[in-house]
Amino acid sequence: MHGEMAGNMRIAVIAVFLLLWGSLNFYIAWRGWQYFGSHILNYRILYWVMLVFLSASYFLGRWGNHHYPGQVSNCLIWIGSYWMAFFLYALLITVLLDLIKYLDKLWGFLPAFIHNSSSIIALLLIFSLIAGLFYGTFNANRPVLRQYQVNIPKEAGIRKDLHIVMLSDIHLGNIVGRNRLSRLVDRINLMQPEMVLLVGDIIDGDIRPFEEQKMAGLLRSVKAPQGVFAVLGNHEYLGGQYQELVAALESCGVTVLRDQYHLLDNFYLVGRDDKMSRLRKPLKELMLGVNCHYPVILMDHNPIDIEESHLNQVDLHLSGHSHAGQLFPLNFITRNIFILHRGYLRQDNMQIIVSNGFGTWGPPIRIGNRPEIVEIFIHFGEAEQLPPHNSFRE
Repeated sequence: MHGEMAGNMRIAVIAVFLLLWGSLNFYIAWRGWQYFGSHILNYRILYWVMLVFLSASYFLGRWGNHHYPGQVSNCLIWIGSYWMAFFLYALLITVLLDLIKYLDKLWGFLPAFIHNSSSIIALLLIFSLIAGLFYGTFNANRPVLRQYQVNIPKEAGIRKDLHIVMLSDIHLGNIVGRNRLSRLVDRINLMQPEMVLLVGDIIDGDIRPFEEQKMAGLLRSVKAPQGVFAVLGNHEYLGGQYQELVAALESCGVTVLRDQYHLLDNFYLVGRDDKMSRLRKPLKELMLGVNCHYPVILMDHNPIDIEESHLNQVDLHLSGHSHAGQLFPLNFITRNIFILHRGYLRQDNMQIIVSNGFGTWGPPIRIGNRPEIVEIFIHFGEAEQLPPHNSFRE
């Protein structure tokens, strides 16, 4: 009965989403026709077919990936991903134009030449939007190295320092593929970290592109003497293949922590299962075997439960998930959802680092932020706090 109710709820949510998605796409398409329809009357059918195709392409591609995998479905995913970004900004622009038109009807403040040039203005806005998407694509492929110096006052035996590379939200799949991963692995190995931490959304829910592009061999070549550790994110669960994804990561020498901890050189590394998991334990239960006299580093993909880490004596909390909104102005939403949606924060004795991620989800575009590789230099047994932001490098 519970499973049937959950299934019905999922169907209802999907139906509401598709209704909303279709309605908003129709709104944009209808306003576009009002601006440009008189100039393309002979192409009316083509116009509407094209808009329907663009709004459905991402979902058709995802469906095709499951049933008829190949270049056609991959191409549809790329087209649909770009349409998502175009849709977001087209919707914002259209709503803004409608608001200006409404206010103009009340107060009549727009000069006559603007009324007479509305189609030209709309066309210029579309070209500006497309130029912005080109910039966002370029920006999404320019990761920045973000470095932090972190002091943890607890002793870790004879170990005084730890050099970590942290990555979140790589989203390996159709969009972020083998070439991006190859460059990333080369860069990690040049940094010579002692430990690499992958904080969720490593593979974008579908194992097929990971296997077809032979990414496992690249991931296996990451060099880290203390090991490569990972936790799962929501996208590992969304595709329903999380068991296969865990097996694929572990075959690459990655230790996946699902509500587990490791004691390494007198410090603890704790990995929480993602909130999408129905088996996720309360942190209080997970920490029962942890001696908090030693330093405790915790990985949790979603930063929504930072306060729980604080209550359970975690010293360094690491998260990702937010992408810092990925596309401006969505950063204002993530900023208000999370205690910290990117960067560094200190809460009493706990320090928090949230990465805005290396890859992208949906549109292969970043506007308002850069993808990042996080490098952390931890100093054990030192109470004085160094400035957490040490440097930013291209």
